[in-house]
Amino acid sequence: MRCSLPPHKEPLGFRLYSDYETHYHNFHTNRCIECRKNFPTDHLLSIHIEECHDPLARVAREKGEHTYSCFVEGCDRKCMTPQKRRLHLIDKHMYPKNFFFAVTKDGIDGKRSLLIETRRRRSSAGSQPQAKELRRRANTLEKEAVPSDNKSQSTLPSTTAPNGKVESEKPADTEMADLTGAMSALQFVPPSIRFGRGRAGFSKR
Repeated sequence: MRCSLPPHKEPLGFRLYSDYETHYHNFHTNRCIECRKNFPTDHLLSIHIEECHDPLARVAREKGEHTYSCFVEGCDRKCMTPQKRRLHLIDKHMYPKNFFFAVTKDGIDGKRSLLIETRRRRSSAGSQPQAKELRRRANTLEKEAVPSDNKSQSTLPSTTAPNGKVESEKPADTEMADLTGAMSALQFVPPSIRFGRGRAGFSKR
């Protein structure tokens, strides 16, 4: 099977008729004859024609009438602007906020999904100061573990390698210092609890 329908520049070949049928349904069933844009459903195609190619709808829009139809079939709601229709779809029909709401204007040619990919990294505002404090404490512990001058380095215990050479032991493991700093930032005992007031057990302030 071959498909030579527009917008293909060259005919496309298909081994199975089912593949050709799927291709025809996805790319040629709901295509606008005016601008050749493709749409996922007949309902969205009709909304596209009404919003982009219908002169009567354009006149009604200029008069301030509600002309933007809902994407959901069976919903008779019309909105004044595309932004209000977007809010209607999100609030009433539970559409995701990253839905491609411009589908009735641009179509789906060249798109793999009707969802817009968002690659923004989310980070809580409160976690950044805590991370900075943990890094600061880890650096402090690391500096305390590393000798400050050559004299102190010479006092480090040494070990003999299998080849007979004397090697000095390495400073404290930086991972252990990071872990120590992170654990020191945690507070396991509430500040309202104090130990020892002349009697056994805990006592509140």
